[in-house]
Amino acid sequence: MEAVQSWDEVGERIAEARLAADMSQGDLASTVGLDRTAIVRIEAGERRVSALELSRLAQALGVPLAHFLSRPPAPLVSRRAALEDVSHEATRASYRLDAWLEQHARNAHWLVSEGFLTPPQLDSSGQRTEGQVDPGELAAAARQALGMPSGPLGPMADVVEQLGLFLTVVNEPAEGASLLQDGYGVAVISGEAQPGRRRWTAAHELGHHLLQDEYHSDAGVAAGRDERERQIDRFAECFLLPSQDVQSAWQEVTEAKKARSVMLALAANYRMSWSAVVNRVRNLGLIDSGEARRQKANSPTRGDFLAVLGEQPIPDLEPGATGKLWRKAVLGAWDAGAITAPRTIELLYGALAADELPTRSLEEPLP
Repeated sequence: MEAVQSWDEVGERIAEARLAADMSQGDLASTVGLDRTAIVRIEAGERRVSALELSRLAQALGVPLAHFLSRPPAPLVSRRAALEDVSHEATRASYRLDAWLEQHARNAHWLVSEGFLTPPQLDSSGQRTEGQVDPGELAAAARQALGMPSGPLGPMADVVEQLGLFLTVVNEPAEGASLLQDGYGVAVISGEAQPGRRRWTAAHELGHHLLQDEYHSDAGVAAGRDERERQIDRFAECFLLPSQDVQSAWQEVTEAKKARSVMLALAANYRMSWSAVVNRVRNLGLIDSGEARRQKANSPTRGDFLAVLGEQPIPDLEPGATGKLWRKAVLGAWDAGAITAPRTIELLYGALAADELPTRSLEEPLP
């Protein structure tokens, strides 16, 4: 990504972030300890900003500091709504998520360009797929590439990076966003949703990646959908919970073992939300719409899972999560002396503290 070329551009990015944070110039000035006139001049490009001031502005506006110093990717710019004309919180939340997506893309680009991170090589035409796709076939092909035609998938950050999508989780309300890079993709998802919903959003962003969509940002994947979004929703449910797995589990439904118990087991084992499992079972024609509504209205409690399974579902995609390939690449850069300890912590998104970093091999005493 290109660096900004002038203080005018820095000011424009600060003004955008302020609007996305729903703050007035006076509010921002008060928060960072500056006069309002200083903010006016900064946004107009008439006043330079020190590194300390930029850091304070980034913290106050909830975006990475580097967001002010680089230009966003062209696909992101072309689809971003004019914030001055949109007052809806979802648009502002989407902007903040995009800021973290830019940061993640910058980090990925550095790791790849320096040779520490090697994206998996997958069979693909490399062209965006337009129009109708078969979501079930796409999901089956993705699972086949993973060597997992059936069964529960592991941690989703590990899963999607095997398919060329490097994902992390941030503390933002907007559900997910992804960006296609040269030979791989990056994505960020919200850590504020429930664990099952986070896995669904990760699968949803994977669908956009596999279909080679240049950029996708979603302030809520439950919102109104066009046909492509419905196809990708269908991909997500087929990918997370294959039909043959549901059919196999459904054979256990008896007079003694009710359908609800089977669905509870599916939700727990596949780490999906209750509503997603109910929808999957309904879409396969195993329950009717009326029964689906009744089941959704009676969401299981933690005690329900304990009573049926003896354990609760394992949470996934906690804030700061990344996949194994990403972590190995960052720690490889640290071991090689290519990055400092603070930069290593930054690239690991807080997964380790400075005193937890491994000893560099170059620092080991000679025999």
